[in-house]
Amino acid sequence: MFQFPSCSHGLRTGICEVSKLVLINVAPTLPDIQVQSVASFCSTVLGTAVRIPCEVLKQRLQAGLFDNVGEAIIGTWQQDGLKGFFRGTGATLCREVPFYVAGTGLYEESKKLAQHVLGRELEAWETIVVGALSGGLAAVTTTPFDVMKTRMMTAPQGRSITMSMVAFSILRREGPLGLFKGAVPRFFWIAPLGAMNFAGYELARKALNKSEAAAS
Repeated sequence: MFQFPSCSHGLRTGICEVSKLVLINVAPTLPDIQVQSVASFCSTVLGTAVRIPCEVLKQRLQAGLFDNVGEAIIGTWQQDGLKGFFRGTGATLCREVPFYVAGTGLYEESKKLAQHVLGRELEAWETIVVGALSGGLAAVTTTPFDVMKTRMMTAPQGRSITMSMVAFSILRREGPLGLFKGAVPRFFWIAPLGAMNFAGYELARKALNKSEAAAS
């Protein structure tokens, strides 16, 4: 079950590529940064919606609310019904959409800047570093939504809870820094994923294109 999120990432990547192709054909004069942003938005919303139920179960298991997956599924259904599997959807989307949209835009612009400064195409390792830094910085800026998402998903079941309730509770009890708990480990955890998401896919695609060109 918990390998399912990787499927959602694959779905997100596929939707992103299709969205870019559609936008390029429908609006060929649209700037690259806008094409990347719109495609990232569409793919992130759909990919995240698919992943949220697994995320809810994972958080509740890690918080010790249940002992196993089966118990988590039954308990969530009995206490909250179907909507229980989508608790924290708003906070998750508020985390994921800015992360991928801002991360993709930051990656593309940072890569162009690095190429301009160096006066050449980036080496593979340089592209990976840019991807890692872009992912890490995007992760830090979206940490408040990650904190709220976790609090919502692990809140006592059977009780309605909203993002504003969680946000005000954190600010009142822990102050503004409470919204950035775990920002540093999140940076180092997400940076490698940023390298894979932003740079790894692009490098793999370039290698595939070169192989196809050589074969033809």
